[in-house]
Amino acid sequence: MDEHFKLQVNSLVKVMDDLDYYQILKLDQMAFDDDIKRAYFEESRLYHPDKYFNEPLEFQTMVTQVFKRVCEAYKVLCDKERRALYTRQISGPDRKKFLRFDLKVLEQERAKKEDEGQTPMGKKYYQLAKAAIQNKDFKGAKINLQLAVKMEPRNSTFAEKLKEVEDVLAMRRKL
Repeated sequence: MDEHFKLQVNSLVKVMDDLDYYQILKLDQMAFDDDIKRAYFEESRLYHPDKYFNEPLEFQTMVTQVFKRVCEAYKVLCDKERRALYTRQISGPDRKKFLRFDLKVLEQERAKKEDEGQTPMGKKYYQLAKAAIQNKDFKGAKINLQLAVKMEPRNSTFAEKLKEVEDVLAMRRKL
């Protein structure tokens, strides 16, 4: 085994938590899908744990850590939706917090999209209601939210927003 490679693996394990997936795969953020695939296969061949079964256990453990991170990087970067979210996150002010991809964050992103509605009419009425709320037209907002809820009865955001608007209207009647 090449001593230089052992030192390289040891160094990589030490700094791996500070590297993003692009750095792990030695890629630019603008890399194409084929580049990601090629980089993954190169890195996974280099760090595959089965190649080092005769090495000391400590070295095997380090190589396995690197290999797992290479696989994790590929899994995120080869999925367009995950990659887009990941790239946004690591480009933001909390970069260090997002170096490891969290599936929960993706689910939260999807939930945000669901908040706006799933059906064209549900989305339309919800947008009209939001505009009415901004214009302080709570009666118009209520009507549009009622229609949005009819279009998407299971959308909890629509129902919650309708309740908020009804509460505002009830308070105004008291005054």
